[in-house]
Amino acid sequence: MTRTPTPNRRALLAICLAVVGSNAVVGCAAQASPSTWTGGPASPAPVRITINPSAPPLGNTVPTGIVVQDREMILYFWGNPANPYFDVVWRDRGTGQVTEKGSGLGVGARPPDGFFEVNQLVAEDGTLIEYGALRRPAARITCAADGVTVEARYTRWSIDPMVTIFWLRRSGSPIPANRDVGDGRTEPLEPERYPLLTAYDSAGQVIATIRIRPEATQQKGG
Repeated sequence: MTRTPTPNRRALLAICLAVVGSNAVVGCAAQASPSTWTGGPASPAPVRITINPSAPPLGNTVPTGIVVQDREMILYFWGNPANPYFDVVWRDRGTGQVTEKGSGLGVGARPPDGFFEVNQLVAEDGTLIEYGALRRPAARITCAADGVTVEARYTRWSIDPMVTIFWLRRSGSPIPANRDVGDGRTEPLEPERYPLLTAYDSAGQVIATIRIRPEATQQKGG
């Protein structure tokens, strides 16, 4: 199977520092649900995955502990180490079988400087899964939506410890669909309608923010 990069699999162009403290969450294999979610630095044990032999993972995979229908979400990089792609697969906890088929519907946002590959998935059980990567020094990452703020878990990429991968699971309302503005075009709603991701440095200062907000679209063809 040949994988074709999409706009949401753009190359990672810069770096990010993740501060992993002594209270790191170790071994994220246990199921993480919104009711038991704990954010902060994590040290998940990597697992072996095989999707495309011509595009193996770069460095360690990142099991997130997020499980939907007995499949765990695994994050990883692949491609050229100097210009990698960021991706997600699901691993059956009983058989170890890995599939690219996502659990639930997903929507991505094209990040500005600071963030890379920011996405939200709506799982079959209705919970929201948000994940991505950051290219600025960060000691904390949060998601604010529906009047609630949830901390993400994060870890360093084994190939480059200046790169951070983050993920979270929460309850709430899914990202709204774009509005139809006619002539085959759609536009996102007002920015405040979308989840706000915020990254902080070790001094508690905000260093990057983004809303998980889809882009406008234009129907192609006649």
